[in-house]
Amino acid sequence: MLASLRWPPDWGIVALLSVLAAAGVVARERDVGIGYGVSTAIVTLAAGVALTGPGGGAIIGFLSYVLDFRSVRWRNLWFNAGMMGWMGGAGGLIYLALSGRSTVLGDPSPLTIAVQVAIPLFFAYAAMLALNTFMLGMMISLARRQPLAPTISAISRTVGWAYLLHVLMAWLFVILWDPVGVGPFSVVLILGPLWLTQFTLSRDARARKAHQETVSTLMGALELANPFSVGHSSRVADLCARMASRLEMRRNESDVLRYAALLHDLGLVATAPRLPRGSGTVDLTYLAAVVEHPEVGVRMLTDIDFLKPALPGILHHHERMDGNGYPAGLAGADIPLNARIIAVADAFDSLTTTRSYRSALDAEAAMERLIELTPDHLDPGIVAALRDSLKSSPWESTVIDDVVLQRTGDVYDHDDPEVSQQYAEWNPDAEEVTSS
Repeated sequence: MLASLRWPPDWGIVALLSVLAAAGVVARERDVGIGYGVSTAIVTLAAGVALTGPGGGAIIGFLSYVLDFRSVRWRNLWFNAGMMGWMGGAGGLIYLALSGRSTVLGDPSPLTIAVQVAIPLFFAYAAMLALNTFMLGMMISLARRQPLAPTISAISRTVGWAYLLHVLMAWLFVILWDPVGVGPFSVVLILGPLWLTQFTLSRDARARKAHQETVSTLMGALELANPFSVGHSSRVADLCARMASRLEMRRNESDVLRYAALLHDLGLVATAPRLPRGSGTVDLTYLAAVVEHPEVGVRMLTDIDFLKPALPGILHHHERMDGNGYPAGLAGADIPLNARIIAVADAFDSLTTTRSYRSALDAEAAMERLIELTPDHLDPGIVAALRDSLKSSPWESTVIDDVVLQRTGDVYDHDDPEVSQQYAEWNPDAEEVTSS
């Protein structure tokens, strides 16, 4: 039994791969997502699983994080070390169970290599990836008190392509080591592809960080101009993320939706000063001022390249399913999906936030109101997605103190469904939209 588990492993290979894996951990990209990153150490670990067996894989995985001299949080270090150790051990057992070999027997033809190395390594890697994603998702879910399934889905969407590149490189690593006969020198040959992968991850992460800084700056300008926007855009983005996971949106689609949700009210920077203060009655003056903000926001963002895909969601987030919204009077499926999602999140956050003229509704009462707004105002399918997301992750209403409301000069919330209804009744193009 011990022989079949390849114990003891070749300690020279274990030592070499442990150092290489630790170097990957030290150089890892930490900003791929909130609470997680991607390291080329997993390439070395996968190769170690094939070359040293489950025991050697567990040691390589454990040491890869224990040797991380940059880590300052011991709890995170031991969690990551333990997780990588479990991954190496589990992957090694799967590899052996599928008759994977550390040395190719017979003629090293493509078919032999596929049967003895490539196929077992693929499934071993898939098991390691599943274990890694589950354990990491569980940790983030517990720390942030959010549902496990959407967290795991977000991690998978974010780093899935990187893991695909990694398993291909791990396979190349093993092939170079044994069938090609390069041995330990394969470490030198694999350094180039490893560096290229890490460089690509770092470049993408830096771009995402720059994008987020741009969005944060724009949000700061909005919140300065309109105090009642403070926190609103972030809450809308949170609600949109919940619905995106239920609607099975891809990672790039979710990213575009997030940008649109965070900046959907940017046009209020220009229009908010013209909105009436005090009790904030809804009249023609109010409607005429507030309906301009989607187009103003789009004009402010039109020259920022990475935000171009988000512009339709920003422009049309106040359209209605019956065609009586603004600014274009689009109806039904003609309204961009992101705009329909933001519309639902906007209305829900408005209803669950205190205003001077009404108290905040709880989530259940707000959902009942949203259901009443379908299908004329809101998309029923998207409302259902929000309702389902709230079952696994409750939503707390935003209660604003009366003193704050008076000090900031509360105005009627333009996201309140009542404003949309009054616009639909006033809309000078309503008859034209209906007849078309």
